[in-house]
Amino acid sequence: MDREETVNLPQGPAEAAPEEKPPAPAANSVAKALRVVRAVAHPDAPHRLGDIAQRAGVPKASTHRILATLVEEGWVVWDGEGRYGIGTALRALAATVLSDDTVGIDAVLRALSGRLGQTVHLAVLSGDHATYTHKIDPGHAYRIASEVGAPLALHATAAGKVLLAHLPQGEIDALLDRAALPARTSRTLTDRAALEAELARVREAGFATEYEEADAALCSLAAPVLDDGGYPVGAVSVSSLTFLVTEEQLRAFAPAVEQTAREVSRRL
Repeated sequence: MDREETVNLPQGPAEAAPEEKPPAPAANSVAKALRVVRAVAHPDAPHRLGDIAQRAGVPKASTHRILATLVEEGWVVWDGEGRYGIGTALRALAATVLSDDTVGIDAVLRALSGRLGQTVHLAVLSGDHATYTHKIDPGHAYRIASEVGAPLALHATAAGKVLLAHLPQGEIDALLDRAALPARTSRTLTDRAALEAELARVREAGFATEYEEADAALCSLAAPVLDDGGYPVGAVSVSSLTFLVTEEQLRAFAPAVEQTAREVSRRL
């Protein structure tokens, strides 16, 4: 009996071993589509078809077919001039993933919201826009109608301006070359020279503000979340209603917001 058991014991693992091996990578349509998505999401978007195909390692004809489907589903956008960028569906997915709080960022933002009694956001750069990944509402009855995953204008929001201001100059120039700078209110900066002057002030101050630039009833202040190389990987912002907070009171939030941004930087 003992001898039979000794002989038979290795048979179980030996039979199960093939099932434990990971499947071999398949050069199928799904793999190609994922490579195309990664190529579209490469910095300095939007990109031309040929560049996307080369970066993805997918034939140009196949890349074109994949992009057509991605555009239809909202994962990619086409600018009408042969270039492709990140779509709202992909931005929303990225925001959802980043909102899965695994390093305590949510608690840090909640502490700031409780300290200031205002709505607090964390935003990231997403193509030609910024996108909120976190939102913390205060305890009072007034709420800001912002949504996680929604695109934000870089030129009209504090989070957008502080992200834009801390990018390398080449990336700033590329973004502004593509930007239309539409007016959201009478206070929106729609002139490129005026916006560039504002970005210089933001870099010097270390934070950005906007008061009735994106919406006539809203204001916000933001500080950059920087990586070890000084690249803006995000922005912490505090937002309020203009009938609750004056411009002077808004600027007084800067030290607390900057402190929180530094803490988020340490946790990323």
